[in-house]
Amino acid sequence: MPSLLDTSALVALLRRSPPPGAGAVAAAAASEIRSRAAVLSAVTVVELVVGARDAAAESTILELVGRLPVVAAEREIAEIAGRMGRRARASGATVPVPDLLIAATARWLGIPLLTCDSDFARGRDLARGSGPGDPWSGFTLHAASFLG
Repeated sequence: MPSLLDTSALVALLRRSPPPGAGAVAAAAASEIRSRAAVLSAVTVVELVVGARDAAAESTILELVGRLPVVAAEREIAEIAGRMGRRARASGATVPVPDLLIAATARWLGIPLLTCDSDFARGRDLARGSGPGDPWSGFTLHAASFLG
């Protein structure tokens, strides 16, 4: 089954040594890429390019993402993200807009999100308590995800 790779999973993979606790995420990301099961959100591409420290790093990033399918944040994904954000806010949680778009992409595709970004812990918790019609219903994390 494919997985949506979050920005943090690719950062862990691209670093010489992954951050503490993120080794399994980096290994899972590498495995997903090798097996051609990795998918990216367009938001992840933006975040990676913005975070590139120099032209060489940007080139490495663009070479990697050029081999992977990228899903744009179309209207339906944007609407799902908006509903997810409104539901999070109503429960007292804040999820950054880029993370809402990434989570909505995973939910829309019906695939798990591989991440080591603790912001997604709020989404995981909202999904656990969701029922039919809840915008977080169906949002899942990859088994290798690490939320610190």
